[in-house]
Amino acid sequence: MCSSDLLLVQSIASHVANAHLYRKLPYDALRDFLGVAPMARLTNVLTVHPSLPAYSVKEFIALAKKRPGEIRHGHSGVGSFTHLNGVLFDSRAGISMLHVPFKGGGPAVIALVSGETQVQVAAVSELISHIQSKRLRALGVTTPERLKVLPDVPTIADTIPGYESSTLISIYAPAGTPRPIVDRLNAEIGKAVSDPDVAARLNQQTLDPSRSPVDELNQRMRTDYDMVGKLLKQFDLKLD
Repeated sequence: MCSSDLLLVQSIASHVANAHLYRKLPYDALRDFLGVAPMARLTNVLTVHPSLPAYSVKEFIALAKKRPGEIRHGHSGVGSFTHLNGVLFDSRAGISMLHVPFKGGGPAVIALVSGETQVQVAAVSELISHIQSKRLRALGVTTPERLKVLPDVPTIADTIPGYESSTLISIYAPAGTPRPIVDRLNAEIGKAVSDPDVAARLNQQTLDPSRSPVDELNQRMRTDYDMVGKLLKQFDLKLD
């Protein structure tokens, strides 16, 4: 995440999750910020250690139901995007994994590759090299359609209809920023991410360039705010 006095760049998931995780924040996630423009979509993949006897999303769910609370899902810290991905999958699949926190995404991935943990629902960018080298097994992507970088991996939605877990890396401005300025920024940022060279750079990082109108982005933020709030309440997650 990077920020300045004028603009904030952050994923929607992190932005709205903080509002529910922390009881005292010096700002209101919805009231004090205005979504200006998305830049890229960050997508995830359900990945397991090869020692786990599951070769599809369906098989994994069946195994997890036989072993409630035993399969270890590693994540990069309580309330992180990786953690939210795991509890969302628990909720939608009707299973209960053991969620193991690590100090960051790197240690969590190392734990999965070594077999210390057995599963992770994390960003494609964090796992793809290990998937391609066969050190990890990808079972399903969290987008409604297959990904170009993992064309042979089915979607989780093929097994759990309607399932989706992705977030938009977006730019925010202070609430009250004049609408003409916001609209101009939205248009210029949209042009930038549509540039073939910029799009190619994003693709290299397994990010999908994304554009949307200002109102659509802010509606997405409100929808995700409600969804994440219900999810965290369901699993009784608070940091302070």
